[in-house]
Amino acid sequence: MPKARNTNTMSRSILPSLLAFLTACCTLSQHAAVGFSILPRPSSLPVSLRSSAAPDETVVTSADQATSPEWEVDCYSRPVVDPSTGKKLWEVLVTDADGSLRVCVPLASNRVNSREVRRVVEEAAERSDVKPTVVRFFRGAMFNMLNIALAEVDGITIRPSRCCYQLAEWIDERMVDVYPKMPG
Repeated sequence: MPKARNTNTMSRSILPSLLAFLTACCTLSQHAAVGFSILPRPSSLPVSLRSSAAPDETVVTSADQATSPEWEVDCYSRPVVDPSTGKKLWEVLVTDADGSLRVCVPLASNRVNSREVRRVVEEAAERSDVKPTVVRFFRGAMFNMLNIALAEVDGITIRPSRCCYQLAEWIDERMVDVYPKMPG
């Protein structure tokens, strides 16, 4: 009968490095999902403006800062249920790397697709003084949607990145300040 290997010793030597790797890979998405702050809150908060294009769309800009050409995008269901439909609320969030531009567009669950994401990004680019050259995102599930949505838009490079700090901070703010006050 062959002698059995002692896998317990091998598991103990691999486990710490595997745990460190998984922690490093998942840090940003865990922070964004749970609501922990990644960066300190900026000293000057942007001024809110209501958009005239859509009644449920919010556009926030900062008067003291120019918009960066590197944008961060997220499209995900939020921890709130829309009382009119009884389904989860979906939002497209668009911000720039400096946090001076913020666009939040709620979507019905049956309208979550690449066409809607493209429409939101294009409308935000039309209203912005600086057009995006790079669109970053941190969710792996967003890759196909953004690739399809923005592949034909000239001058935009789609880049998966764990360095979407302004987006993660904004999601954190919304988890604390916005979603708990919403019905559902």
